[in-house]
Amino acid sequence: TLYYIDKSRFDELLDKKINIKIKAELFSKFCRLNTLYMIAKAGSGHIGSSFSSLDIFSWLYLSELKFNKNLHLEDGDIFFSSKGHDAPGFYAVLCGLGHLDFKYIDKLRKLDGLPGHPDIKTNGIATNTGSLGMGISKAKGMIFSRRLRNIKGRIFVLTGDGELQEGQFWESLQSAANHKMDELFVIVDHNKLQSDTFVSHVSDLGDLESKIKSFNWNVLQCDGNDFNSLKDAMSNLNKLSGPKLLIANTIKGKGVSFIEGHGKWHHKIPNDIEFKAILEELK
Repeated sequence: TLYYIDKSRFDELLDKKINIKIKAELFSKFCRLNTLYMIAKAGSGHIGSSFSSLDIFSWLYLSELKFNKNLHLEDGDIFFSSKGHDAPGFYAVLCGLGHLDFKYIDKLRKLDGLPGHPDIKTNGIATNTGSLGMGISKAKGMIFSRRLRNIKGRIFVLTGDGELQEGQFWESLQSAANHKMDELFVIVDHNKLQSDTFVSHVSDLGDLESKIKSFNWNVLQCDGNDFNSLKDAMSNLNKLSGPKLLIANTIKGKGVSFIEGHGKWHHKIPNDIEFKAILEELK
């Protein structure tokens, strides 16, 4: 039997006058359960990547981002995920907040539903994922466009750590610093795994913080699955001028003990026994 958290429960939580960190933690747990539901129902989707980034999504949408009523049009902040494999988790957040019609939790990877990777035709999605490593370049284009039209707001980009092996990522850094892009805020979901193996086994990134700082970026690290750490790091970076990058150290599959840190769960669909075990942990 598949279970999900109904929209009325999300509304009840969002209306509560409680500490924002507690609210974000509960919200992310709701979304993990609904992400599992969506993937199990579709028979396809990325659990590991969605679960590692859900705390980041939750904190951004509940505390950090400032949208206008049209979400991504004209003024206000823009957010998009460059890595794309986290789409089920991203959709669960948008459905829980009402940015997507809640009926779409039944339509992951279905015709007239939600595509397996972010697509601009979906409400709340600012740009298609495209090839990995293009996120910062896309954000810079948005910033140049907004500057020409005198439109205010920040651009937030979530990247995976595997895509940092792409040359375009590194090529995109220098001009962002040269153009003093205060509007640009990049978050790396640093779960140390790409697809089904470790990033270090494919092409080790080395001292990531020092490398990015050498391009004149502001860089901090935090625990990307801890809301106190996320809050403090983002607050500190927001005080600085120039482009910002947060290395959010996360755990792939966060929230389920036998999934955490395992590459085999990158795109693995749980069987009945595994689904029941995951459900029990999340409940």
